[in-house]
Amino acid sequence: MSDPDAPFLFPVFLKLEGRTALVVGAGTVAERKIAALLESGATVRVVAPEATDAVKALAREGRIEWRQRGFEEADLDGAWLVFAATADVQVQRFVSDAASRRLVFCVAVDDPAHASAYSGAVVRRPPFAIAISSSGAAPALTRLVREVVEGVLPGDDWIARAEQLRDRWRAEGTPMQDRFDELVRELRGPRP
Repeated sequence: MSDPDAPFLFPVFLKLEGRTALVVGAGTVAERKIAALLESGATVRVVAPEATDAVKALAREGRIEWRQRGFEEADLDGAWLVFAATADVQVQRFVSDAASRRLVFCVAVDDPAHASAYSGAVVRRPPFAIAISSSGAAPALTRLVREVVEGVLPGDDWIARAEQLRDRWRAEGTPMQDRFDELVRELRGPRP
């Protein structure tokens, strides 16, 4: 059960392009985190004694740096963000404590007690990114909410249509307060 007296999380989107992100662990959960970090343009460093075939392939291709051993605090050198994605509670705690000492945010996968940050379920409809969080309390529920949000968002052409409307409104001098209702009607599309 969540703590009603706990402070709300501060939502933020990080610009990781060209910045180092560390992933401790190289299993299937870590694979997803690594993929997301690569999509964001991060320079990814992975530390783990063993890795999945997919992680090994990324290392062979030079897309990530894989340090094939256990975590050491020095692995955090230059890192902006760390994901602790292991099944070992002691390693999770060690990574979290080291990250805290170095003022690096730590996403401890399936381990909210050792996290200073949480990743959320994300809906991407460029240029929009919508992140949903349960503050680590119910990850499966955040996935469900993500699927609901994905289902109600307009189609892929919605950004282009909104830009066309904005251009017309500017040309016509339509006041800001008069734009919203038309935008909603346009994005809903024809109703049955």
